[in-house]
Amino acid sequence: MEDLKQELETLKADLSKNFETKSKVDIQAAITEFETKSKGIYDAEIKSIKDDFEAKSAAMQEHLDKLDIRLQEAKKGEKLETKTFNQILGETIRENADAIKNHKTGEILKMELKAVGDMSIAANFPGSTPFNQEVRNALIQNPYDRVWLSDYLPQGSTTKGSIIYPKENGGEGGAATWVTGSGNKAQMDFDLTSQSAFVKWIAGFVIVDREMLDDIEWIASYIQSKMLISLKVAENNFILNGTSDSNPVDGLLDVATAYNGDYTAAVDKIVDAAYGQIPVDTFEFYQGNTAIFNVRDAVAIGLNKASGSGEYDLPAGSVSYAAGKLSVAGLNIATTTQLGANNFLAFDRMATLLVNRLAPELRMFEDAALAKQNKVMFRIEERITLAIFNDNAIVKGSLAQTT
Repeated sequence: MEDLKQELETLKADLSKNFETKSKVDIQAAITEFETKSKGIYDAEIKSIKDDFEAKSAAMQEHLDKLDIRLQEAKKGEKLETKTFNQILGETIRENADAIKNHKTGEILKMELKAVGDMSIAANFPGSTPFNQEVRNALIQNPYDRVWLSDYLPQGSTTKGSIIYPKENGGEGGAATWVTGSGNKAQMDFDLTSQSAFVKWIAGFVIVDREMLDDIEWIASYIQSKMLISLKVAENNFILNGTSDSNPVDGLLDVATAYNGDYTAAVDKIVDAAYGQIPVDTFEFYQGNTAIFNVRDAVAIGLNKASGSGEYDLPAGSVSYAAGKLSVAGLNIATTTQLGANNFLAFDRMATLLVNRLAPELRMFEDAALAKQNKVMFRIEERITLAIFNDNAIVKGSLAQTT
């Protein structure tokens, strides 16, 4: 009983003297623990302590809210002082004079630019470290609202240099009706193989005169968009064709099965490949939902100009072409310059997985060699690999009219 009484006095002291310094979570936990231990002996005192705790918490929150409002109002009237990059750099060097003087060869000297400044007319690089490098993931955007092949593929991630995944390799048997006393029920067997896919770099760099960044307002965003588009074009090529190095990765075209239907017209082949061949060859486990064309072939399908009459005649209910967007029988349509003309690819995207080791990243470098020539380097790169779970869920064919 004496122990409980002492704990009660401690709780009261925490509320009266230590409320502003002690953790509110700890105080609340102590109240709950004491309430459990007391088993109704000090119900009146506990209620009083709880009421006092809630009143003090509410009062403190109100005080904090008022402080926050005042702070926001002060920020509204605050005038931001803008300094040039050279001014900030000079201040940083002066602040780190001792570190620079005592710097030894081989050691890393790190200086942080804390102020806000204009590094160039086109772009402001707050918090940058020009003596080493700057990572700006926020620069990576989708230019011009483009849709890339990777946008249609399921995404995964890894922290390793390669992945191992199971790949379907056929099977035997299947479910069937069964009658009591007729013997064993139907047996089925699924064959899987272990497949490796190594992570690959896709990268490129640009070296730019410093004065271009300073004097041309739009050059930074221009470089950013051009480099990202170049990276995504190379990514499209990787998804389609894989790599042929010492640790090759298969692309969609490497493993795709040839169209085996009887249709001869381009649109008919595409629809049959997606909704006919793929379900048949995968025992209805997969169904086509995506098609890829060369950009010029997509235009040709959308226009569908008759060679004789010259009329534009799209198959009703199967093909539509509006605002530059092609639709074929409800399939997701992706276009790229990396697929050869007069070819198509139809597949179930769920039979694939694009795995990211490093998302697209843009970095700026200004090392000693570049600084001597008043140049900076931008490098864009990513690390990805591709897993394909069933080759029969991917079909390739020719768009040319066959007889």
